[in-house]
Amino acid sequence: MIGIPDRQENSMLDGRDFALEGGPTGDDTSRFVREIGENWCFEGRAFGGYTSALAQAAVFAHSGRRVATSLSVTFVEPGRPGPMQLDVRTLRGGRTAAAYEATLRQDGRTVLIASSWMADGWLDRPSVDAPVPFGRYGAPPPDPESGADLAWVAAKYPALRFAHRRGLDYPGGVRDFGDKAPEIALWVRTDVGDFEADDADEPLEHPQIADVLHADAHLFDAPAKVSGFVDSWLLSLDLNLVWQPGAHLLPSTSWRLLEARGSVTGGACTAYGSLRAPDGSLLAVLTSQGLIR
Repeated sequence: MIGIPDRQENSMLDGRDFALEGGPTGDDTSRFVREIGENWCFEGRAFGGYTSALAQAAVFAHSGRRVATSLSVTFVEPGRPGPMQLDVRTLRGGRTAAAYEATLRQDGRTVLIASSWMADGWLDRPSVDAPVPFGRYGAPPPDPESGADLAWVAAKYPALRFAHRRGLDYPGGVRDFGDKAPEIALWVRTDVGDFEADDADEPLEHPQIADVLHADAHLFDAPAKVSGFVDSWLLSLDLNLVWQPGAHLLPSTSWRLLEARGSVTGGACTAYGSLRAPDGSLLAVLTSQGLIR
């Protein structure tokens, strides 16, 4: 049994959710293990946002670097409850930037392959903010408290209990998806218990890990407003995040505005979106592709 504390009954997020056992296996390689709990699964299938976030956490642990510039994930097989092996290797090393690859395996199966760039140039905030690539809200966006409480999401899907959510353009229940424009907008922040201020204790050593969770949890909500979640099943093929410099400086306990849009065919869907800080500045651009079953 892997000796990392399991928090099956606790809905809140903290660093133990991403604690890894293991370490270097060579100059440019590392191996880690992590037990996947039922609390991170949907009916026996691991939440892809969690396994993707574990891959990024393994890259942080292997590299010792503080900030990620990008993460690109290819989903190969679904993860399951039980031990997961995470192998990380340095693809290209450098003094100020380096590229890494993480492979997650379980029971002899490759679950996902992820690549990530890490660069010191992203440590500071940009001198000129990047324009938001799209968005229906101005800068600053509407106050999070003006949004609808989306507590039903965590109640319906226990694996998504890691966040508080406030909807600006978001269905009021799972059966409200379908036959609508493929776009959503909601505020998200990590759940660390009862708190009011944005300077609450940071549960994660690397807040960008939470961005990965939010992205995978909600990107496909946009095309699902056409396909629905009741009579169809959306299967993720990949997940991509490209961060702006300084994005890691915003605590995961601070609100982020996640906006997403998508497209749908008879058997496939795509989604693209962004994460923005409360002042409207761009944090990350997100994309994902998938199949409809």
